[in-house]
Amino acid sequence: MLVKAHSEDYNLKHRTHQVEGPSSPKDYLDWSSKLNKWCREQQEKKNTHITSGYDVPNLKWAQTSYLQPHVMAHDMFLFDPKANKYTVDRYLSDAEERFGTFDSIVIWPSFPNLGCDSRNTEDYFRCLPGGTLGIRSLVEEFHAKGIKVIFPVLSSDSGTREPQASWSYILPRLFKEYNVDGMSSDFDAFTQDYWMNSLAIGHPLVFQSNATTKNTDSKLDMSEAEIMQWNTMDMAKYDTNLRIPTVVSRKLIEPRHMTHSSNKWCRNKTTMIQHAFFNGIGIELWENVFGTWNQIAPRDGEAIRRTSSILRCFGPDFFASPEWEPHCPCVRWETVFASKFPHYKIPDQTVWTFINKGPVVATGHQIVVNYHIGIQFYDIWRGVELFPTNIVDGLATLTFDIEAHGYGCIFATPDVAMLPEGFEVLLKFMSGHCHTPLYRLPLASAILWQELDETVTSVHSTETPCGMVRIEGDTYEFVVQGLEAHAKGTCEFAGIDIKYPWEFQPSRIHAPYQMKIQPFYMDAYPVTESQFKEFLDATNYKPVDPTNFLKHWVGGCYPTYRANKPVTHVSMEDARAYATWAGKRLPHEWEWQYVAQAGKEYRTYPWGNTWDDSMVPESYTGRERLYPDHPPADVDAFPGGRSPFGVYDLIGNVWQWTDVYQDEHSRAAIIRGGSYYKPSSGENYFPQAYRSDQHGKYLLMSPSVDRCATIGFRCVKDTEESAAAFGNCAFLED
Repeated sequence: MLVKAHSEDYNLKHRTHQVEGPSSPKDYLDWSSKLNKWCREQQEKKNTHITSGYDVPNLKWAQTSYLQPHVMAHDMFLFDPKANKYTVDRYLSDAEERFGTFDSIVIWPSFPNLGCDSRNTEDYFRCLPGGTLGIRSLVEEFHAKGIKVIFPVLSSDSGTREPQASWSYILPRLFKEYNVDGMSSDFDAFTQDYWMNSLAIGHPLVFQSNATTKNTDSKLDMSEAEIMQWNTMDMAKYDTNLRIPTVVSRKLIEPRHMTHSSNKWCRNKTTMIQHAFFNGIGIELWENVFGTWNQIAPRDGEAIRRTSSILRCFGPDFFASPEWEPHCPCVRWETVFASKFPHYKIPDQTVWTFINKGPVVATGHQIVVNYHIGIQFYDIWRGVELFPTNIVDGLATLTFDIEAHGYGCIFATPDVAMLPEGFEVLLKFMSGHCHTPLYRLPLASAILWQELDETVTSVHSTETPCGMVRIEGDTYEFVVQGLEAHAKGTCEFAGIDIKYPWEFQPSRIHAPYQMKIQPFYMDAYPVTESQFKEFLDATNYKPVDPTNFLKHWVGGCYPTYRANKPVTHVSMEDARAYATWAGKRLPHEWEWQYVAQAGKEYRTYPWGNTWDDSMVPESYTGRERLYPDHPPADVDAFPGGRSPFGVYDLIGNVWQWTDVYQDEHSRAAIIRGGSYYKPSSGENYFPQAYRSDQHGKYLLMSPSVDRCATIGFRCVKDTEESAAAFGNCAFLED
């Protein structure tokens, strides 16, 4: 192994928040010298007059946040919709079984439903089940397990209801109410006013930004070193597929800074885990990605369990050391890469992390290290003491094996030095696990099976009920596309959207399906406010969770001007209760689309194949609350937009509930028709689906969250033929 002398001509190669490593050990001295010089230059730009988050005792936990899952508040392992309560123990038990313990968690309540109505980020938090006390209870359950809680903020939320003050003023105070520990954003950095507000109210927060996002803030005209004084944590999608691992630049500038390596859509996370272990940083783990389940593979889960246990045991004393030396020259430098983390205080105590990027086992000699009598070595990955060889001239060779695409860790310590807390426990843990090499574990996980949550038939009728239209059946080719959030790229990400009963996995792109639609009856108009009031008067219906139920009503009644408008602020449960009382049911999506497309005419819109603004209500794009001043139109206000079957108000007024699909983790309603409300700006809001062959997927959690100012419903009723086909759900017929 050759290491050449210094050269002043060597240039570092920078990527976004990362530095490329040396191409070979020959370049190591030049690369290391330039890297240290660059670090010193960046550190000199630090503003020492700013109160640093790294020095606040209550925030030092961020330096030990080595594993951070992101979870949807809607996830049924975290929230039980039937019992309407949080189930933290169930979520933790499942997570720990698959990838071990973790240190902090980010809980998402709003996205991807944000923008379906005028509720803003704060409103969604206020809608969560149990209100403030319920959320504090959720947070305290995690705290009791030693887990810190972070709530997310979307930088793009600039088009919903106008907040009454700046977000930097509102959110620190809101999160103080909930006793959360930090705030996460898709922005590249939080501005200083967030930090100063959290200090002013006596509840300092950890601010976690997205270091590699394209979302920037022109107000942040300052150096990286300054920004990091309050942005003490971040997440980033690094270039992990390079042969030579990159070095995280923010950790170089400020060793106490915690970065989480992230790649939420990738299925094989091996290179991401290796990159994090090499850099001594944390991992951000997404499985429920906005309602799409992307479960971590057993091999990656076990790798995370072992690497995070090592990082957690040695902690900031080593992995936040300013003496960190990435890319220590290795014997097998073509595929094996190492980082050296000396203890920040105890001489000669050092941890090395190793990764093998190659497809074969790296055997034999791995690294040459400084040595003197009294130094002990431990192979942490195998949980055993390691004895050096070739001891000569103050150097020794360490010999051990690293499996293909695997990991290694060595610990050196003077024989009289105090060992890290939990060291013996770690050795025992690693010794017990090393007998199962990672390559024996599966590197893929199955896509979850989805089903309709219920299939019901109504009392069938032989005559057309009042206010309904008879829809004659026919063979029909059902073609539809989902519009939900998805991975960027040319390939369709399997598992997004829903799985119809005749499909084998969820997908946004659904193959045409030939079905037989039996005759049925459909409401000519969506259910109106006055009709829903009749239901309440007749049944004295009271939802189990009344939060946001008919929230625009006053004194138990709708405003008089809304009598003929579609009823909104009703959950799926509320709509189904009405339908049962009326002797009807909610339509299946294919029934709704069959009517909207005029059957086998396959129209793009109920009135034809070209969009016409005169057929639908005018869109509202303002930033005021939708009620009471910005309601939907009357159900009969746009007769020109009706379907040729005589069904009105299908498109552009309010969304309409149809089916609900669920898997083990998520429930989602398919809503059709789009609405009159469009947030004024931002591309990440809930997408409109005005076309008759598009649908929206609306995540369900609890009625308090699900009730929406732009979602209503209409009903259908079975004929004898459709009832015999299980409510037009007999998909196995020829």
